[in-house]
Amino acid sequence: MANPRWTKLLRDLWLARGRTTMMALAIAVSLFGVGMVLSAYAILDRETTRNYMGTNPASATLELDRVDADLVRAVRQRPGIADAEARVTLLARAQVGPDEWRPLLLFVVPDFNAMRISTFRSEAGAFPPPTGAMLIERSALTMLNTRLGGEVVVKTPNGERRAVPVVGLTHDPGLAPAWQERSGYGYITPETLAWLGESGQLDELKIVVSEQPLNAMAIERTARELATWLQTQGYTVKEIQIPPPGRHPHQNMTMAIVTLLLIFSLMSLGLSAILVATMIGGLLAQQIRQIGVMKTIGARTNQVSMLYIALILAISVVAYAVAFVPSIVVGRAFATVVGDLLNFNFGSLDIPWWVFATQAAAGLLIPFLIALGPILRGSRITVYEAINDYGVRQESFGRGMDGFLGALRGLDRTLLLALRNTFRRRARLVLMLGLLAMGGAMFMTALNVAAAWERNLSDGMGARHYDLEIRLGRPEPASKLVERIGNVPGVQTVEAWGYAPASVTKLGEIAVVNTYPDGGHGSFVMRAAPPQTQLVEFPVLSGRWLEPGDSDAVVLNHMALPFFPRVAVGDRIEVSVESKRTTWRVVGIVREIGSPAAAYVPDESFARAVGQPGLARSARVVVAGRDAAARGEVIRAVERALTEGGVSVSLIISDTELRTAVGEHIVILILLLIVMAVVMAVVGVLGLTATMSTNVVERTREFGVLQTIGARPNTVLRIVASEGIFVGMLSWVLAVGLSLPFSMLVGTVIGEMSFRTPLPLVVSPLAVFLWLGIVLGGSALASALPAWSASRLTIRETLAYV
Repeated sequence: MANPRWTKLLRDLWLARGRTTMMALAIAVSLFGVGMVLSAYAILDRETTRNYMGTNPASATLELDRVDADLVRAVRQRPGIADAEARVTLLARAQVGPDEWRPLLLFVVPDFNAMRISTFRSEAGAFPPPTGAMLIERSALTMLNTRLGGEVVVKTPNGERRAVPVVGLTHDPGLAPAWQERSGYGYITPETLAWLGESGQLDELKIVVSEQPLNAMAIERTARELATWLQTQGYTVKEIQIPPPGRHPHQNMTMAIVTLLLIFSLMSLGLSAILVATMIGGLLAQQIRQIGVMKTIGARTNQVSMLYIALILAISVVAYAVAFVPSIVVGRAFATVVGDLLNFNFGSLDIPWWVFATQAAAGLLIPFLIALGPILRGSRITVYEAINDYGVRQESFGRGMDGFLGALRGLDRTLLLALRNTFRRRARLVLMLGLLAMGGAMFMTALNVAAAWERNLSDGMGARHYDLEIRLGRPEPASKLVERIGNVPGVQTVEAWGYAPASVTKLGEIAVVNTYPDGGHGSFVMRAAPPQTQLVEFPVLSGRWLEPGDSDAVVLNHMALPFFPRVAVGDRIEVSVESKRTTWRVVGIVREIGSPAAAYVPDESFARAVGQPGLARSARVVVAGRDAAARGEVIRAVERALTEGGVSVSLIISDTELRTAVGEHIVILILLLIVMAVVMAVVGVLGLTATMSTNVVERTREFGVLQTIGARPNTVLRIVASEGIFVGMLSWVLAVGLSLPFSMLVGTVIGEMSFRTPLPLVVSPLAVFLWLGIVLGGSALASALPAWSASRLTIRETLAYV
């Protein structure tokens, strides 16, 4: 014969199958979010490291005047050096349309079959490329508007235009995806580089250290010791480049965002557990007399509590079973989508055991621990208390609210009753509002952050009063450059600027920069502004902008502050530029969005410092028309004028291209936030459905009384449905309020990682009203079944309810 306690448990589960199903689903959806995020996190963390470290990235790259095979062999024998190779990296340009060009980063490899550092693998086609041909990184095909078997017209700083066949595709996970950087990646031999018009001389020495290869300080120490030795051998060491050890360019941002989502998913699980605890508390209140009967015939408190603990554990086990497989499938798919965006190949989608253990522990322990309090309180009731329970409570939410509702005139009385009933179970109402508000806050946060990113980007672009920045491969006479560009029809204003890569240095030390192989992430440049320039107007954080008469003044943008810890206006700093050490006095710090770290100095002072009086390395251009097509034609005309004049152009960046490049970095973030918002919204709707079902059961006799005094079934249906709509409306108000601190938090995290400054707080009207529509629709849907059930109750059924 079955134990009576477990028979009762199974009967309770069956009689309350609707509510228990909703509770199990609420926990399951939250566990699905936890498992999905944990699975994606585990896969991405492992595969990002595997992809990046699988290239055997260089611990450091030393830029020399020359590198040959004998030097490489000698360096490999040095203490602390595990391996060394010679390379060249050159910024060229690729033609992607009539007079339309895009940056092309060329990686020159002397022996493709003997690569051991910063490697990449063949994806399709020939490998290695023959002389006069090149390989293209697979993510760069669309950027270069070409295909395997096609060709790309390439122009190097000192060469002529050459049509270079694309004979193969590569996969290089050591680089940021080309579509995010808005540039192309090509791989050629030194012979092809010479064919393109450059010297073909190797000038980069890539090394891998043997001791503490993931310790940045140890790498710098070894690289400096090697640089000192190289100088004694007659080589000139221009710069040491040390990227963050073992970290992909976008790894920190991706992992930080996923961690943030994991926190939100755990919050969702906590709210789901509170929902279950509330539902269990309601069940205990309904079964007070049953508990009294059990204790009358000998049941002990621990036996009663174990009965309901078993109930909560059964619900949690079912929820875990429901969530387990979908969380794995979607987690893997989610990681694959992010991996594709980051240009990864997945060696394995296996999920480590600790993910399942963590998900199971969270799913079983969190609901159990939160529900334990109500279970223990309910199971400790005495026989006397149970027998004297009549199920009648003085439920009021305050005379003030009663009076307020009673004073309302002109409203349907059933709506007023629904409004009053909404506030009868205040704890339950708070829980439902929390669940729905959290989902809404997350949804609005995703769209608010996207709008804040766009606002931040617009503000950054608005501080630049020019449409085009041109960087030259070699210095040109400033007056002739301005004249040549200014004669192009449609050009309104031209300014010649100085420009040069820079690094932080100390007296007697070789410059060290923390840049990746693409030369963009972690870079630092010096820009020389003409006196009284009108083309930039950056917000000043402290101090001032450059003024006429300044000689040794420098203005740092906020991205440069990590290079100069604790720097303040009035301090003096040392900067290495064009292999020369220069000293400047900080007069201001400005905020500049969409730019790497930069130092702005007067153009005459810059020319004296680098020994280039009257010369310029860049120009900034204002186009007269605002029409996109007309502006594009002017840009192409500027390209033609410079090419015909024999000006060596290394890079032309339009404001549109810069905006697109910066904007592409938020795609993954918005995708992740919206997925998490959907999870939390589903939990909220399920919770509201379970709550409305519980309310209907608890008020069965009340509905009978209403029908006895003349209420129609449609009236009951209207009351219950209106309660759900009221809850949805209240949750929307709270969601709008909660979205503000959430948006500030996420905006601060994302802004600091991307721009080193928090994103502004922006409330998106689209997000606010879109969520209003979603929550009202969800509330109506959640109330539909309980309302329909309540409307079908007969007077006999309600009065017979115990």
